Amino acid sequence: MSLKHAILGFLSFAPEPLTGYDLKKAFDNSVRHFWPANQSQIYRTLAALAEDGLVEIDVVERAERLDMKLYHITENGRAELHHWLSTPLPPQDYREASLIQVFFGGNLTDDELLNVLQHEAQAIEERLALYAEIYTASLDRIDQANNPRALALSVFTLEYGITSDQSALNWLRSVIERLQTGNYSPANLAILIGDNHENNV
Repeated sequence: MSLKHAILGFLSFAPEPLTGYDLKKAFDNSVRHFWPANQSQIYRTLAALAEDGLVEIDVVERAERLDMKLYHITENGRAELHHWLSTPLPPQDYREASLIQVFFGGNLTDDELLNVLQHEAQAIEERLALYAEIYTASLDRIDQANNPRALALSVFTLEYGITSDQSALNWLRSVIERLQTGNYSPANLAILIGDNHENNV
């Protein structure tokens, strides 16, 4: 996913121009679970978008504070966003650093590896609790939204985050339990693999 397209997406939703600070809040309150962005990344990307003519900047002068920059999407920006949204993406490489730790975990004692895995499980549990709060608040807003379809689609991405993290947490708990009991037998996934194979035929 491109940061510039996420920014164009937020600007296309906004009924009025947004500041860089507004955009940072938008990221944190909606897509942080799969596409976080820091303030400096957002400002750098906004500058590039303005240079490419995809956004325009209105400068609001303020007497005792720094001038405020307001960003709004241009017609070229909307065309670029529509093209990107409607174009299937190429396959993406999947990287997960914690799996490298497990893969080479034979270099650690069980206690050392358990410490790493339990820390990862706790981080996922905390993330799931946050997702649950966002999900509940989003459900309350859908019925009152001007565009309930658009809001529902954003909630669907949160469903993905929740189900993915819950699956990862279930796997972590299984590995932790096997390490704690000294059971190094791989899980029996034959049934699951067989079901997927039949569905793909």
